[in-house]
Amino acid sequence: MNSMDWSILRDFIAVAEAGGLSQAARRLRVSQPTLSRRIAALEAQLKVPLFQRTPRGLLLTDAGENVLAGARRVEEEALAIERRADAAQEGLSGTVRLSVTESIGALWLPKRLAAFHAKYPGVCVEVLVDNRAANLVRREADIAIRLFRPDQPDLIARHVGEMVMGLYGAKDYLAKHGTPTTVMQLKSHFLVGFDENMGTRNKAVQRLERCFSPEKIVHRSSSFIGQLTATQAGIGLGVHDCVLADADATLTRVLPEDFDHRMEVWLVTHADMRRSGRIRAVYDFLADAIGADHGRLTGKKVVQAA
Repeated sequence: MNSMDWSILRDFIAVAEAGGLSQAARRLRVSQPTLSRRIAALEAQLKVPLFQRTPRGLLLTDAGENVLAGARRVEEEALAIERRADAAQEGLSGTVRLSVTESIGALWLPKRLAAFHAKYPGVCVEVLVDNRAANLVRREADIAIRLFRPDQPDLIARHVGEMVMGLYGAKDYLAKHGTPTTVMQLKSHFLVGFDENMGTRNKAVQRLERCFSPEKIVHRSSSFIGQLTATQAGIGLGVHDCVLADADATLTRVLPEDFDHRMEVWLVTHADMRRSGRIRAVYDFLADAIGADHGRLTGKKVVQAA
C-alpha cells in the first residue's frame, strides 16, 4: 500500500459527519467534485467501500465505521500537535480565526476591531460568520463568541456579559398599524419571524409566535440581518438584538417588559491556545469590548450610532 495522505482522513471525517458531499465540501471550502475524487481515492487505496450511496445521502459501511474510529484518533493527535506548536510561537503576528453569530460578526464587531488593528497591525482576524457553533477542538476557529455556556472539557470559557433581544417595529409600521400596549394586541399585528427550522428548535421562538395569529406571520428568514432589514422595511414587528435595533432611529422597541430575552455571552477558546500571544491579544480585547458595551448589549443605553 502506498503511504497515506493524512489530510484525506480529514476529508473522510467531514463527509461521514455531514452525511453527504455538498455540506462537507462547504465546510472544507473545496468543490464537491474534488471532495468526491478524494473519497474515491481513499476507498481505492484501502480497497474497501467506505460509504453506501442512498437517496438520503451517504451511509457508512462497517468498514467505514472502523476507519472513522481510527481517523478520529489520528485527527485528535494531529490537532493537539498543531495547537501546541501554535501556542509556542512568539510575537503578535499571524491569523486568528474568530467564530461569531451573524448579527455580532457583520454589524457589531467590525467597528470594534478597528481599534484592535490599530494596536496590532500584524494580526489578521479572520471572522467566521455562522449561526452554528464552530468546533474549536477541531480548530474550525481559535476563539468563539457564544450565546450559551460550552460544556466541552478542553475549552476555556469566560462569561463576559449579556445580550438582550427585544420586540421592535418600524416607526412607519407603528404609525399605520398602531403601537401594541398589551400582548393580546399582537394578534392583530404582522410578524417577521425566524425560519421554520429555527422555530421548531427554539422554545423562546415558539412562545413568541404563539402571541401572533399564524396567518399574520408573513415573513420568515434564517438570516438575523435579513430579519432586521424586513422589520426596517415595515413588513411587521420583529425580535432583534437591542445593540443593533436601538441604534436605528427608524425602529421603536415595543412591550419591553414582556419581551426581554436575555442570553449569556461567553468568550471561548481551547486551553492550548491561551498560550498564543496573538490569540490571547484578541481574546482579551474582545472581553474588554463586550464589557464596555454592556449598556448597548442589554438595551439599557439607547444610542443612534452603533
